[in-house]
Amino acid sequence: MSAGQYAPLQGVRITDIGWVLAVPHATSWLATFGADVIRVESTVRPDITRMGGLRNGADGINGINRSSMYNGVNFGKRCVTIDLTQSRGIELVKDMVRQSDIVTENFAAGVMERMGLGYEVLREIKPDIIMLSGSPLGQDGPDKDATGFGPNTQAYAGLPYITGYDGGMPTGLGRDYPDFMIGIHMAFSVLAALHHRNRTGEGQWIEIAMAETVTSTIPEAVLDYTMNGRETPRRGNRHPHFAPRGVYRSAGDDKWVAISVEGDEQWRALGDALGSPGWAADPRFATHEGRQAHHDEIDERITVWTRERSHYEAAEQLQAHAVPSAPVLDTFETLADPQLEALGTFVETVHPEVGKRRLAGLPGRFSAIPDVEYGVSPLLGEHTEEVLCGLLGLSAEELAELTEQGITV
Repeated sequence: MSAGQYAPLQGVRITDIGWVLAVPHATSWLATFGADVIRVESTVRPDITRMGGLRNGADGINGINRSSMYNGVNFGKRCVTIDLTQSRGIELVKDMVRQSDIVTENFAAGVMERMGLGYEVLREIKPDIIMLSGSPLGQDGPDKDATGFGPNTQAYAGLPYITGYDGGMPTGLGRDYPDFMIGIHMAFSVLAALHHRNRTGEGQWIEIAMAETVTSTIPEAVLDYTMNGRETPRRGNRHPHFAPRGVYRSAGDDKWVAISVEGDEQWRALGDALGSPGWAADPRFATHEGRQAHHDEIDERITVWTRERSHYEAAEQLQAHAVPSAPVLDTFETLADPQLEALGTFVETVHPEVGKRRLAGLPGRFSAIPDVEYGVSPLLGEHTEEVLCGLLGLSAEELAELTEQGITV
């Protein structure tokens, strides 16, 4: 940490037994705030996000440390390799817990208990420990044994039911969308638990039922059905209060521009941006109700205009007339977007194996942390000796014996 750098979680240690995306995303936030996050991994069962590097490694070179997904959500951490299928490995984790403030995990419900690392056990080791557990449907109840990740977590939550296209099947919002949103909830929950512990001296067990977190993002649909018996219809890109609204094909291969019009004033502004075509003055389109009723026809007419322009040109012209719009960006366009660049969305790190890389940083900005220090993602087992010998006090001979027994590999 650079001189004068403010890190609010400096001195806080996290034993991170989470994997894949949700918990690693949460603990990356916490590491960025200064926490010492120690990821417990294993060569026996590597994180599946690391496995992506064995098929599609950075720069076309495959390797366990070359996964963009892993490296993008694990910056600023340390990594130890411990085989949790062996009792001695479990004892090492317990020794780490004794010197930690927080334990995080997102296995299926009951896995930590079966390994001998359940909350009641950890609380005996460290009475004020904070434990964060994430699972699709919670730690108890009739469906507690449900497993899964982003796609079926969305389905458990009911989200795809209202996000498909009109007349079509339920459709999820991207493969891994929930994990990142859930990770933010997890990070906030841990910060709240730390605040509580600072005030009371009490630790706690935070249970994140991931599907419940997703359901909290669609309160209107849940309440409308619960209170009024009405099901929210699938509308695709349309909206009950905005019309016209959608993504419109523009010039180029698979290029699109998003447009959303709210109210009569923005409708008139849209007409001005399009050059005041005669059809925009059609009395059928003069009201919101009329525009909703003739949405298909309006979409066709707008598309005639957008197809003659790039998605950038269309958005700029619309924005100049105060019409809410934006180009739909692919990955490379997103990385080069000047607005995101100006906001400091992307940070540059130098990874020990894949070198200089641009990663998505924290979306929030903090007045007390003007220069966030991100660090890099760890190599598999990079800090095993540093943690086990430095933090836990094992001798070099003891570490060598553990390695020979296959416990620290």
